[in-house]
Amino acid sequence: MLVDNKYKKKIMSGKKVTTIRYGSYEAKPGSEVYLVITPSDTAIAKVRITKIEKKKVRELTNEDAKLDGFSDVRELMRELNKIYGELYGDDEVTIIGFEVVKTFESGIPLKWLKGLNYKEPEEIVELFFKNKEKLNIAKDTEFILQRVREEGLGKAVRTFGPKKVQQALLKVYHALYDAGLI
Repeated sequence: MLVDNKYKKKIMSGKKVTTIRYGSYEAKPGSEVYLVITPSDTAIAKVRITKIEKKKVRELTNEDAKLDGFSDVRELMRELNKIYGELYGDDEVTIIGFEVVKTFESGIPLKWLKGLNYKEPEEIVELFFKNKEKLNIAKDTEFILQRVREEGLGKAVRTFGPKKVQQALLKVYHALYDAGLI
């Protein structure tokens, strides 16, 4: 689920627990999705969808606005009109309620998640160390993964650079996949 970076603090602090989208948005309550901030396309959290509610624009309330991180419905409408163009009373919106399940302190680039088939880097690292005797992985790749395991993804990226860390994760992901372990 994409959101603008300007909402990151409100989401992480719990002041924004919904997002309102123009038109129909299909999702099932209980499903988990990555919350990706734009324009950097970085996953900052995994969230669980708590509700999906369709309304006409004229039916939006101050309570809807507050759950979305705004002071009142007028402020909410100003923002929605900036994003979608002028909305009218009969236009349909979808209110998506969510709760943060897991945060990613350093963020995870969306393209990394796509390349890892939406497995989190730490999950790949742990699967590797549980199964490393079954895999043929170079020592330099193992060293990078050990640093991710011990220090976290952000610090490993700062130490080795994003390209080396991404390549190490992809090598291991494919080795795990080829071995039938994921």
